[in-house]
Amino acid sequence: MVEDQEKLLEQYYQPAAIAAHRVAEQQLDAALRNGLMRGKKTRSQKRKNRVVISFAAAVLLFIGAAIYVPDLYSGSRFGVEPASTSSNIQVPAYVEKFAGDKGMLREALDQGKYQAVGATAAYEGYQVTVDGILTDRRHLVLFFTSHSDTGETIVPYNPGIYTLGYDKLEFKQFSHGPKPISGLMDTSGYHDMLVFDLIGSEKLPEEFYFSSKWDNGEPAAKQKFLEVKIPVDLRKMAVLERTIKVNKTLDFEGQKMNFTEVVQMPLRLNVHLVPDSANTKEFEFALNYHLYTKNQFGETELIVEEADDNPAEWIYGYYSPEYVQGDALILQGDGIQTIAKKDMKLVIDTNQRKVMGGSDSRLKLQGVEKEDFSMFLQLAVKSDLKSAEADTVQHVGVAAIFTDGQGDKHTLPRQDKWINEIGSDHSVTGMDEYMFEIENMSYPQPLKFDVTQYLMRYIKKPFTVTIQ
Repeated sequence: MVEDQEKLLEQYYQPAAIAAHRVAEQQLDAALRNGLMRGKKTRSQKRKNRVVISFAAAVLLFIGAAIYVPDLYSGSRFGVEPASTSSNIQVPAYVEKFAGDKGMLREALDQGKYQAVGATAAYEGYQVTVDGILTDRRHLVLFFTSHSDTGETIVPYNPGIYTLGYDKLEFKQFSHGPKPISGLMDTSGYHDMLVFDLIGSEKLPEEFYFSSKWDNGEPAAKQKFLEVKIPVDLRKMAVLERTIKVNKTLDFEGQKMNFTEVVQMPLRLNVHLVPDSANTKEFEFALNYHLYTKNQFGETELIVEEADDNPAEWIYGYYSPEYVQGDALILQGDGIQTIAKKDMKLVIDTNQRKVMGGSDSRLKLQGVEKEDFSMFLQLAVKSDLKSAEADTVQHVGVAAIFTDGQGDKHTLPRQDKWINEIGSDHSVTGMDEYMFEIENMSYPQPLKFDVTQYLMRYIKKPFTVTIQ
């Protein structure tokens, strides 16, 4: 046990190991105490005693250096500057700019909920300062400045937040598009913010670690690991989540979708839609829904950034940094795509070249083509899409294993491509066409397939729901 703790202490002491190893402060203290106790018990072994004392002295020097770092911008390898406790520190100009003129972040700043941190870590020419945070302990908005000695921009790669015991806090990170949310560069470095939404029962502790590798655009081997300890001032909790109850039902020919609520969080609005449990069909996730905000200056369409299509609840995340509580919201769509709720069957006689039965009579066998080792079955189903909607994605799939007329099982040779759409011209044929492959052999007829995925039809019914 003592040897393990000493190894952890050595790893903590070596800057090169910081990226690969995490050592809690409690472990560091325990390792130091055990090392000193072991030294007392082995005084007769002078050589070993000298090693322990030298090692402990090195640790004390290291701890002292971590407490007092006079110049973190002069190439020091690693250091942490304690958070400021001053209550009159001004909010950095870039934070004011990111917050905008209105919205949830602006409201939090105006209410004095910004928590100045001012903690810095530096390593081999890279330096990161967490300037401040906004939090309600379920959501965290973290403002940082990064700098490199070469002047190149460095951005976080796979950032995380951890307890003081180095247990990772579970979260979803919001990112506006493929790039950082709103970064800007000036003479002091690169400024940006990160938004973490804790999930499940997670709650931000009163102190936590923010850590990340930092990327300058070069290969991963060039990335450097930096970590900052951040305190949370429980007296400055911001309001970073609001729920707007809607409770309206959209009816698509008896198939219902419940529009339950809109949840406002930092930088976005989440629209929650729940399929009715009494539905006889399931819905395919719709991409043609639009959310608008409306105030005294007019109407603005919001951009969807996230989409969670859990069958039990759909959640659309719309980028809306300037949304103000009380402004009207308008959700619009033009219909819904249904899929089979229960397992479907497809029964084909390849000798007679026709569909003998199944869960949907719209499926037709257009043709059977045989090659040396393969038999291609071409299916068609009447399309519900007009020519202008022909780009809507259609899905049909069958299970990898099917049975013949005697009940023997067979496996599709290409399990990763069970059925492929083959470029139908909806406006000409009015049909969606699909093709899949089975082994070319003589089968007892008919063949029975389990249909695993199938769009029943598109129910076109435009709707508009206005909230507030």
